[in-house]
Amino acid sequence: MTSICKKLIAGLAVLVISIGGFVAASSYRTYQTARTRLDEIKQLSISSNPTTQFAALRHKYENELHLTGCTRQGCQYELELSNKSAAAFRIAPYTELNIRFTTHEGSLQWAMLEYRTALRGRISPVLHVQEGMCSHGCGVRFDVNPHGTSKDMWNGLVEFDFRASVEERDAALALDLRCFLRVGGCKDIVDLLPTMWRRTRADEISSQLVGLSQRLEESHSFPPADDF
Repeated sequence: MTSICKKLIAGLAVLVISIGGFVAASSYRTYQTARTRLDEIKQLSISSNPTTQFAALRHKYENELHLTGCTRQGCQYELELSNKSAAAFRIAPYTELNIRFTTHEGSLQWAMLEYRTALRGRISPVLHVQEGMCSHGCGVRFDVNPHGTSKDMWNGLVEFDFRASVEERDAALALDLRCFLRVGGCKDIVDLLPTMWRRTRADEISSQLVGLSQRLEESHSFPPADDF
């Protein structure tokens, strides 16, 4: 082997190692940022005054929290996060965690998490977790879809408000953020939120908690009014 070939191989090896180090460092920074933001949403969910706490978040993220639209009644804001830089090298799939906040007449009404990963050659999973922040209750107490046993493994929705139990709230917000780090990415909504669904077969999942939709489907009596 000539000295030129040896130098080329050594140069390529250094380049590969450098790229690998960049991807690892970038992915880990994104993962840590996602953890911080998810912890902030968890704090919002137990806050006695989520509107005041959201005002603090608006100040903290004033350069990153984008105003996406307003009406006479309120406004919507979005906070975006992705591993775009690392995904450009195709070592890990593109993954993002976007958080949307909706206000109504100056008060925080909703917080919506959108967590998804883009896979090549197959259906990509996406998860939405919506929390009602109104003191009188927004939306439903707790709901999950798909519910029961299902073959829909790629599109998940969880909704809850302050009336949800601690178990329901904690399970809804237990996103597995290692999808930002995982080589090959997360394959379905079980990977995105394993506290809410489990695999029963290779092509089938089952919800682990019972929500309003499942009670409506299975019950012979109307659910309590507090569920709505």
